[in-house]
Amino acid sequence: MAHLRLLAPTGDPARRFTLRYDVIQREVPDHRALVSVRSDWDAGELNGPPLMLGEVRAGATALSVERPGGSAWDGFASVLRLGMRHIAECTDHLLFVLALLLPAPLVVLGHVPRARWGGYAGVRRGATRLLRVVTAFTVGHSLTLAAAAGGWVHVPSAPIEVLIALSILVSALHALRPLFPGREVLVAGGFGLVHGLAFASTIAGYGIDPWHTVLTVFGFNLGIELMQLAVVAATVPWLLLLARTPAYGAVRVAGAAVAGVTALGWIGERAFGLANPVGPWVEGAAAHGPVLVVALAALAFGATAWDRGRGTAPARAVENI
Repeated sequence: MAHLRLLAPTGDPARRFTLRYDVIQREVPDHRALVSVRSDWDAGELNGPPLMLGEVRAGATALSVERPGGSAWDGFASVLRLGMRHIAECTDHLLFVLALLLPAPLVVLGHVPRARWGGYAGVRRGATRLLRVVTAFTVGHSLTLAAAAGGWVHVPSAPIEVLIALSILVSALHALRPLFPGREVLVAGGFGLVHGLAFASTIAGYGIDPWHTVLTVFGFNLGIELMQLAVVAATVPWLLLLARTPAYGAVRVAGAAVAGVTALGWIGERAFGLANPVGPWVEGAAAHGPVLVVALAALAFGATAWDRGRGTAPARAVENI
């Protein structure tokens, strides 16, 4: 295997050239070489299969290459969309964040190990806690994404995938009963470091120069954040509304149970190669995300209307005990 770096002569375009290749055909006349482009940042082609350009063979040892014009914006927009699509399709990452957000609108009663989730914490306190958790997760995965994409950190993907499933299990157990009350930010940031290593595997190996690597990391991370914020913005208002009703206890427990069972299935699958019957169901449900958000909103409005119909005043914010 030979790795070559070919540079265009000074002043000549690097996107339009003639590739001549005849070193093998002189000795092996029936040798054929397939020429393809693995990545083209300016054209926005990074994550797809190699693009076939042509074939070089005896009698036709020159291949004319003419790549369409591109720009830095085309490449940046491509990795931005890639980041948004990645987080939208990675159910495990979103499930971790949502499970950690489930108890955020609530106060803690008592102290660990006898602590339990109490009543509604209020819009301001709940929204602040939600924002801090999401921000900590963002900072965590941004750090390791940049470090791994820059080649400073190398971790096998298999243990990372197991740790991601474990992070979902921990956040699900915390949603059932407070395991680390007041430390959600630290947990979100710590597990965010793990999730960032998984994000980095998506943009690894593009073979681009350092400047384009910086733009790729920034655009990909920005795409992740935009989609993540869209998911949070679509779900958090209804969680805050539901938290003011008695129905939220059942919603929290059900959501934590789904996240926990799914995490156990992924741990068995990723760590021990066991069959995971739960995963396809969760992936299928995640594919209908807008429907789930509408259902959550309907549940929030329905529970609120039911309480008002019974003459029950909405829950007021309470202090930690």
